[in-house]
Amino acid sequence: MFDNIIGNNKNKQILKNIIKNNNISHSYIFSGIAGIGKLLFAKEFAKAILCLSDENKPCNRCKSCLSFENNNNTDIIIIDEQEESIKTEIIKNLTRNILEKPVQNSRKIYIINNSENMTKEAQNSLLKTLEEPPDFAIIILITSNENLLLNTIKSRCIKIFFENLSNNEIKEYFDRHSIEFNNNMLNSFGGSIKKAIELNEKRDMYEKIASIFDKLDDKNELEILNLKESVFNNKEDVYSILEYINTLFYNKIMQDVNNTKVYEKCIEIIEETKIRLKRNSNYDMTIDWTLLSINASIEGND
Repeated sequence: MFDNIIGNNKNKQILKNIIKNNNISHSYIFSGIAGIGKLLFAKEFAKAILCLSDENKPCNRCKSCLSFENNNNTDIIIIDEQEESIKTEIIKNLTRNILEKPVQNSRKIYIINNSENMTKEAQNSLLKTLEEPPDFAIIILITSNENLLLNTIKSRCIKIFFENLSNNEIKEYFDRHSIEFNNNMLNSFGGSIKKAIELNEKRDMYEKIASIFDKLDDKNELEILNLKESVFNNKEDVYSILEYINTLFYNKIMQDVNNTKVYEKCIEIIEETKIRLKRNSNYDMTIDWTLLSINASIEGND
């Protein structure tokens, strides 16, 4: 159980004990940042709950486990909407379906991924079911922002918090899947495998950034401003790029103690850039200010 999932070993033991002691509640919240395996945990937990074996669960051999692996276990319903919001009608369908007894198991499990995307009306609709669930029903809410869930919903669920993955755990994931990656990027992943994969797919761009900023003190003002076209032309990646640049400056602090104040100033510039962008400042002017300020900081050290 959970052998193929990396990280959050404490939660693995908690969920194993729940299964072992048959101490299963009607509702859970799996909370933590996106991309750390919460949905995988929920699926494995659900499979173990429904496993028909009397011994180790999940056995991966019984009818329930095999139908789960083939994605046709009718007693596990996963709501994983790709839209920005989970509408009321989707939850109303759930509350109608939840009254129907399980087909091949003694329990029926509903997993709602990105549950924070439920509209307020949808949450209120679900609340009625959480207050008086059928004896056989289990609901697992997965969220990366539990603050968006109603307090009345949170109060009726057992919360299990999932921690960010360590750099070593992310390395282990890449090694298991034979994925090459840039070690310099580890601190930019933020403990999320999902983010690690997304950033690693753009590894060439990040390696280019590293090459540019490694030799930043050799460039003139015009060359630095040209970085806007080669690095900051994709607005969707800007925050990831800024975080990565800060990682590079942190590395410089570790490697060059004589210029610590210079690189600390550069980090402050990057943090100020994030603030300005979040306040909807003009994008081009903000990036120009960032690059010019970094250049001034570097030149001031010469």
